[in-house]
Amino acid sequence: MKLYLGYICAILAAIFNGMIGVFSVKIMHLGLPPFAIAFYKCLISLAILTAWLCATNQFGQWIKHLKTNYFKIAICAFFGFFILYFFETNAYSYSKVSVVVFFLLGSATLTTFILSAILHKQKVRIYELFSCGLALVGLSLVFGVYSSGNIHLEGLILAIIAGIGYGAFLTLSPFFQIGSGLIVVNSLLLFGTLYLFIPFINTKLVYPTFSDMPLLLLLSLLPTIGGFWCTTKALTLLKSNTVQLLELSEPIFAIIMAYFFLEQHLTIFEIIGGGFILSAIYVNYHGSKKSHTQKS
Repeated sequence: MKLYLGYICAILAAIFNGMIGVFSVKIMHLGLPPFAIAFYKCLISLAILTAWLCATNQFGQWIKHLKTNYFKIAICAFFGFFILYFFETNAYSYSKVSVVVFFLLGSATLTTFILSAILHKQKVRIYELFSCGLALVGLSLVFGVYSSGNIHLEGLILAIIAGIGYGAFLTLSPFFQIGSGLIVVNSLLLFGTLYLFIPFINTKLVYPTFSDMPLLLLLSLLPTIGGFWCTTKALTLLKSNTVQLLELSEPIFAIIMAYFFLEQHLTIFEIIGGGFILSAIYVNYHGSKKSHTQKS
C-alpha cells in the first residue's frame, strides 16, 4: 500500500506540475512578466494556505514547525521554490513549454541520482539505471526535434538551472526529513515568497490585473499547493530518485495540455519520447515492487 500511494502521489504531482507551463505562458500573454508570475503565485498560495491553517486551528502548529525546522526549510525552499520557479518561469519566455519541461526534468533527473548516491548513500539498482536510461532517451528524442535552431540558448540554460534546483530539493527534503502535509508546504511557501520578493522588488513593480487573477489562482492552487503537497508526500514513501523518475511523466501531460490550450502541435518524436518515458516508469514500478517483495 505504501508503494502504491507513493506512486499515485508522484504521478499526481507530475500532472499538477505539467500545468505550470500552460498557465504561465497564458499569463505572460496577458502582460505579466515572468518574475512577477513566480512571486505572485507563491504569495497567493501562502495567503490561501495560511488562511486555511488559521480556520482549522493549525496556525500554532505551523509556527512551532517553523521554529523547529526553519534552517532546513529555508535551504529546501531556496532550491525548490526560488531556483525552480524563478528560472523555470523565465525559461518559458524564451522557449516552448515542451522544450523547457524536458530540459528541466532531464537535469533534475541527473541531479537527483547523483545527489541521492552521495547524500543518502543509496545503492543504485540495475532497474533504476535502466529506467533512468529509458527516460533520458525519451528526453533526448524531443531534444533532437528542436536541434535545428529552434532552441534558444537562454531558455536552455534557465531550464537546466531550474532542473538542478528541483533535483536538489527532491534530494534534500528526505535528507533533512522535513516531512509532508500542508504545514510543511506552507513553511516552504513562506521562505519561497521571501526569496522571490527580492528580484520582484528590484525591478519595476507590476500588479496583476483582473484578467490575470483566475489563472494566477489556478497556478497557485494546482501546481504550487497541489504539486508540492503530492511531491513532499511521495518523498516520505519512496526514494527521491524514484519520485523524480515518476515525475518524468510531467512532459507527457505538459505536451498534451500545450497542444489543447496553446495550440503547440505534437510531433512523432514527442510521441515516441513519451512512450520511452512511460516504459521507464513501468520498468521502475515493477523493479521496485520486486525489491519490496524480496525484503518482506
